[in-house]
Amino acid sequence: MGKNMLQKLNRLRGTIRDRVTRLNKAAESYQPPATPEESEIILNQKLQNVLELKSQMNKLLANYLDLPDSTNLEEYLDVIYTMEEEIEDLQVKFRILLTKYCKAPNADNVPMTVHKPKLKIPDLPLPEFSGKYEEYESFKTQFMSIIGNNESLNDNQKCCYLKASLKGDAKYIESNQDTFQSSSIRSFQH
Repeated sequence: MGKNMLQKLNRLRGTIRDRVTRLNKAAESYQPPATPEESEIILNQKLQNVLELKSQMNKLLANYLDLPDSTNLEEYLDVIYTMEEEIEDLQVKFRILLTKYCKAPNADNVPMTVHKPKLKIPDLPLPEFSGKYEEYESFKTQFMSIIGNNESLNDNQKCCYLKASLKGDAKYIESNQDTFQSSSIRSFQH
């Protein structure tokens, strides 16, 4: 039984060897089609075939190792290990071809993002407004220079600072639906 099984495994190994050779020729003589999309489909299919071969080689190795201990496997295992290295090289070749001939997903459509540095507001006491008319101009000037005109803050953050600045009667006129735009426009238009 061991000799018959060995012949089957050797034939399977030969079949895998032929596929490795064909895929290697395909990688070395690859000519990209008209579009990157077509290239991506072709190369992904070839890469999938390589991964399939890798799986078949693992099964083949396991089957060789299941043969009776009396079988001399040294020669066969050397060939298998060499083929495994060739398959790994093929995998790398096809990944390189994918990178070379296929554009990155949405590379043309990705907007450039500008990262603004995070600015920490200086530890200044926030101006307070209690609702008294005579304090309003001073409060408005201080608040707008520290918070309102700070471009690193979004409207929600500005609104939180504004709500924190309101004291006494002024605090009662705020609502839970206020945004900085509506709060500042309403309070700073006087």
